[in-house]
Amino acid sequence: MRVEMTIPPFDSTGKNFAYWWNIQGEWVEEPNVRRGGESGVLRTTDANGHTLYIKHQEGHIYRSICHPLGQATILREYKAYCAFAKAQVKTPKVIYCGSLDKKAILVTESLDGFIDLDSWLTLCRQQNTSAEIIYKVLEATAKMLARMHHNRLQHNCTYAKHIFVKVSEQANLPVAEVALLDLEKSRRRLTTKAAALHDIPQIKRHSLLNAEEWRYFVNCYEKAFGCSLPQLY
Repeated sequence: MRVEMTIPPFDSTGKNFAYWWNIQGEWVEEPNVRRGGESGVLRTTDANGHTLYIKHQEGHIYRSICHPLGQATILREYKAYCAFAKAQVKTPKVIYCGSLDKKAILVTESLDGFIDLDSWLTLCRQQNTSAEIIYKVLEATAKMLARMHHNRLQHNCTYAKHIFVKVSEQANLPVAEVALLDLEKSRRRLTTKAAALHDIPQIKRHSLLNAEEWRYFVNCYEKAFGCSLPQLY
């Protein structure tokens, strides 16, 4: 059975499943076979010059109480994008999502001007970026993650390569924006604390933050989260 979901106005051209499935581009993740299905991501450009990422999956099915016969894994990821948007957590804009038989597609727009946290920190070390700007980004990241966890959303893969940041200037002051990528493994937890204690330690294990930066980040997170979490230090 065919299931199609789109978010206006980014599908205003009325492109259908076949269009997105057959569109050409550069593979940034070559199609690979895992868990009995095939998955890959290609990059292309739309008529307006926007960079798009198209995730192709075939045979990737998950089963749950609500879907005992199975549903395309990409549709679960799409629902995660909707949940994160409702929680006001920035992610790439969804252009199109749909499934047909065992095939499924998720099309998202590139986060222009954003860079992953570790690459940004590396540049900061090379360019002697002020601590004020680094702390501004860490504070914005902490607040965003606390907001996510307050909604009992667990990203499940909070590596620095999935946390993207952008620093601009307004009225001569640095302004930090933060976004999350790769929601495929995200889930909703029973409690906010369970989500927090799973996600936050992953950042410590998989980022270039030094000890002082980590303490500042956790302090900002605790303030935004609303309680002390000594397990994070």
